[in-house]
Parts: sequence; C-alpha cells; structure tokens
Amino acid sequence: MRVLVTGGAGFIGSHIAAAHLDRGDSVLIVDNLYAGCRGSVPEGAQFAEADIT
Repeated sequence: MRVLVTGGAGFIGSHIAAAHLDRGDSVLIVDNLYAGCRGSVPEGAQFAEADIT
C-alpha cells in the first residue's frame, strides 16, 4: 500500500511512518519541519519538505 504521512518528522508521525514501513508499505512523508526534525524521518521513507497550509 502507498501511504502519505503529514507531519511525519514529528514524534507521532515518525512512529506511524515506521509502523507502515515495517508492514512493507511505501511511505511518503510531507513535513514543513517547523516542529519536527529531519533526523526523525525513518530510513526507507520518501521525504518532501513542504508547507501545505
């Protein structure tokens, strides 16, 4: 399954993304890094820095 996680560089979003990656899903994370950290993005996830507000 392909999964989009917004806010995926934050605590909750990064754990949700990691759980999907563990299931074998393809994960795209979109985050503006206002409160998140690029280092929190799980390995294997695609990442796009963007503000969608």
